[in-house]
Amino acid sequence: MKFRCERDDLLEAVQFASRAISNRATLPVLSGLRIDATAEGGVDVAATDLELTMKTAFKAGVDEPGTVIVPGRLFGEMSRSLATGQVSVASGDGEVEIGSGRGQFRVKALAPDDYPALPIEEREDRSAGTEISVGAASLGTALSQVVRSASTDESRQVLTGVLWEMEAGALTLAATDSYRLAVRSLEVEGGPPEPKKVILPARGLGELVRALQSGASSVKATVKENLISFAIAGAGKSQGAGEAVIGSRFIEGEFPDYRKLIPSGYANSLTVDREALLEVVKRVGLLAQNNMPVKMQLGPELEVSAHTPDVGEGQEIIDADYKGEPLVIAFNAGFFNDGGSVIEAERVVLEAGDGLKPAVLRGEGDQSFTYLLMPVRVS
Repeated sequence: MKFRCERDDLLEAVQFASRAISNRATLPVLSGLRIDATAEGGVDVAATDLELTMKTAFKAGVDEPGTVIVPGRLFGEMSRSLATGQVSVASGDGEVEIGSGRGQFRVKALAPDDYPALPIEEREDRSAGTEISVGAASLGTALSQVVRSASTDESRQVLTGVLWEMEAGALTLAATDSYRLAVRSLEVEGGPPEPKKVILPARGLGELVRALQSGASSVKATVKENLISFAIAGAGKSQGAGEAVIGSRFIEGEFPDYRKLIPSGYANSLTVDREALLEVVKRVGLLAQNNMPVKMQLGPELEVSAHTPDVGEGQEIIDADYKGEPLVIAFNAGFFNDGGSVIEAERVVLEAGDGLKPAVLRGEGDQSFTYLLMPVRVS
C-alpha cells in the first residue's frame, strides 16, 4: 500500500476513527486503525471495538492500493506531530513508513488477518433495512437534549442507552437514569411501516452528536438486525473529506415504559425566563455542596436558595408568572441545569404537583421536548 495526501486530511480521518477504539478492547488488534487505500483514489480509515464502529474517507493520490492495520494511538500522535503539507504513507515487510518533508518514520504494523470484519460491512449484503433521513442540526440538537440523561451505571445496562421509537415520519428519543427522564420527538423522512423500538448505547450517540456538530449537512440512519449505521454527509472540515459512517450495535433488554411516568398535567405552573433561571440556579448552586439541593419557593416571585452546613447559604429572587398554590420544591442543581440548558425556548415552564412527585420542565409553547426530574426530599 502506498499513497500521498495532505497531513490535515489524514489527521482528521485518524482522529475521527480513533474515537471508536476502546481502552477495554477484548482483542489486542482492536487497538489498531484499519487504513484502506483504494484504486479509485480514496483512503478509508476505520476502527471498531465490535460495539461502536467509526469509518471515514478522504481523497489521496494512491500509488499502490492495499490495506494495513496501524497502532491507533501511536499513529494518531504521529499524524498530529507531522508538519502541515503533503505526507506519504507506505506499507511493507510488516511496517508502515510515514514520510513528511525530510523526515521518515517507521511503525510496526499489526497483523491484518487478525483484524475482524467491521460490523457495518458485515451486513452490507443483507436486506436494505429501515432508512430514516433527517437534518444533521435537528438530530444533533435532539440527541444533545436526551443523551446526558442516560445512566452511567453499568449494572443497569439498558439505562445506559437511549430508546429510539421509530415510525413512518416520526422519531422519539428517550433516556433516563431513574432520577430524571428526557424525551424528545422530531419529524423525519422515511421510517418503518410498523412502529419499531431499539436501544442504542449513549457512548456511540455521543460520538454521533460530535460528528453532527462539526458542520454535517444531513444524516441517514439505516436500521438492520442488531445494528444501526449513520451515514453523515459533510462531517469533515478538510477539503478532501468524504462521507463518515458511525455504526452501533443495540443494547438488549426492555426499556422502562416511560410514558406512564409523565403526568398529564399539574395544577402548579411556573413560567420564567430561561437564561435568568439558569444563572440564578448556577450561582446559588455554588452553596449547595455535599449533595445538598437547591430549594425553589414557587410563587409570583421565584426564590431560589441553598444552604450547606459549615459552608454557607445563599438565596436570590427573580420575577415569574405563576399559577397554583404556594409550593416549596428542591432539586439537584446539576440535574436541573442539565435539563434547562438544552431547552431552546426563551422561557421555560416548570410544572409541579408537590415536593415529592416528579416535576416537568418544558419550553414555553414547545411540546417536542420534555424533561422530568425527581425532586429531592427536604425536611
